[in-house]
Amino acid sequence: MINKRCFKENRVFIKGISFVFLMLCVFTVVPALQAAVEASATLTPRSFPIDRVAAFNITLKGVRSFQPVMPEVAGIQFHQRGSSTQMEFINGSYSSSVTLTYLVQAERVGKFTIPAIEISTKEGKVKTREVTFEVTDTNTAAVSQSQSGGRVSTARLRSGEGQKLAFLRVIPVKENSYPGEVVPVQIKVYFRDGLKANLNSLPQLDGDGYILQQLGREPIQTQEYVNNVPYSVLSWDSALSGIKEGAHDISMEIDATLLLPEQRRGSSSLGQSMFNDPFFSNFFPSYQEKNVKVASPAMKLTVLPLPEQGKPDDFSGAIGDFRLSVSANPVELAPGDPITLTMTVSGQGNFDRVQAPKLSTEEGWKTYSPSSEFLKDGGPGQGKKVFEQALVAKDSSLKEIPSILFSYFDPVAATYKTLTAKPIPLTIKGTVAEVVKTEVIQKESPEQEEKKVVENALTPDISLSGLAPLQLDPASMDQKLSPLFSRKWFQILAVLLIILVAIAVFMKIRATRYANDPRLQRDQAMKQLLGLRVTEIDKALSSNDTRSFLACCRKTIQEQLGLAWDVEAAAITLADLKNRLSGDSILLEVFSAADESAYGGQELSQQQMQDFSDRLKSELEGLI
Repeated sequence: MINKRCFKENRVFIKGISFVFLMLCVFTVVPALQAAVEASATLTPRSFPIDRVAAFNITLKGVRSFQPVMPEVAGIQFHQRGSSTQMEFINGSYSSSVTLTYLVQAERVGKFTIPAIEISTKEGKVKTREVTFEVTDTNTAAVSQSQSGGRVSTARLRSGEGQKLAFLRVIPVKENSYPGEVVPVQIKVYFRDGLKANLNSLPQLDGDGYILQQLGREPIQTQEYVNNVPYSVLSWDSALSGIKEGAHDISMEIDATLLLPEQRRGSSSLGQSMFNDPFFSNFFPSYQEKNVKVASPAMKLTVLPLPEQGKPDDFSGAIGDFRLSVSANPVELAPGDPITLTMTVSGQGNFDRVQAPKLSTEEGWKTYSPSSEFLKDGGPGQGKKVFEQALVAKDSSLKEIPSILFSYFDPVAATYKTLTAKPIPLTIKGTVAEVVKTEVIQKESPEQEEKKVVENALTPDISLSGLAPLQLDPASMDQKLSPLFSRKWFQILAVLLIILVAIAVFMKIRATRYANDPRLQRDQAMKQLLGLRVTEIDKALSSNDTRSFLACCRKTIQEQLGLAWDVEAAAITLADLKNRLSGDSILLEVFSAADESAYGGQELSQQQMQDFSDRLKSELEGLI
């Protein structure tokens, strides 16, 4: 009985050792695997005249080569022009991407749509998103590329633009949208060729019904012929988002300084100065600065109300075209161990309103506030948002993580859609009673063997025909009857069993305490997240990238305080830190510097970043 009880208690210890070994294997193999396959498609530009072509790029991440089947679209032709491959190996993680380039040539004027392209890979099938574009009529004489000496396109002059030295155009992809929807827009500023100009600001939106995404400071510089007149063009690709329902008049404007050549005026005692001659003016030009405000004509855009019919309960305002993928680690665990649930929402849309997907049921689960990270991939509104959430199973009989739900509104179909990720199987070891079938060994115990020897010694041999034995050897009989506990091998075995039982009981008490203590679970989740973010901070520090460094620091502070305060990490702002932390806290100083960097472009020296990193790590480790 003692041996059986020791064996049952020892099972907990053996399973714990097996789990540790399994996790070491998983963490060694998983980083070497390739990232999930993702597909994207882009067209540049989205509007071009019929006598020009556009570049259509298909990018597939996670593969080394592929060959898509191009769709047949009436009125356009595809001409393949090459491919490029990019491979990366960072921190043990390998990734590769392949980009195929096609030239799109139109046969007629109009609006076209390149449908989603399905591509088959070893991991399964992936799809690109559909791309819409417009082909316009030139209405101008053909202009030779060799004569222009650079990148040239043509456009028609609109009403009122012919008398201006500079004008501005705003080209949205559509005029009707929904609240929060990302509407790609192109902003183009035209300057007469040869005119010298300096920009004093970025294009600003004039109107209260929409907001404009932050523009890059470096525009794309091209040249266009408008009614056979050359113009230098500065272009920005951005996006508008409606914030108020109804029809709104919007326009954009930009401040610039024009350098206008002026005619020399002077006189001499001998009459007109020779420097007033046009010959000398060409060699010694002078300019007059003129501050101007270049504005676009007002246009009317409409924000449509979202339908109430069919709106899901978990709808958070996400509008666009999205995909959902979910993974969990670990899936084999002991009672009370935390699970990291990774949920990735990718596609095109207003990612600022994309909230973490929800469990279809939280019964039997302890959930913590998720962290989030947005990774841009392509044009405005394109990318993916990665959520990491800690889960702890309160019910040890659970066999799977329930399905994950994410709802959004599709503006093309004008309907609500819900994406569902399948349940993830789990194995929680050491919690369900197991029936151990012990094989019965037909062998007598040492006590029975000794008893049998004594009985045989005291019992007359039947072969002696009733005669008693001549003598007994008491000394030999005493040696065989020595107590079992006095034997050395038995003492060693007993000590080992006691040690194993003590270890098993200790681990059982520790696991029970961890499962019943939310604070320990929270501290474990904070340690795991802090370890991941410290690696990202050190990487940004080594590359001397101030913006990435401060962004990582800001995200780390939000995640740690979110777990400590039991609030959503993304909702923590600088005002929250000022209300709940002391004025000299390093967390407040770093968070403020991160905000200034995001909106004002603040730069830090290597020494300042190193100081921030050391003090931040020390402060956050003290929270655990």
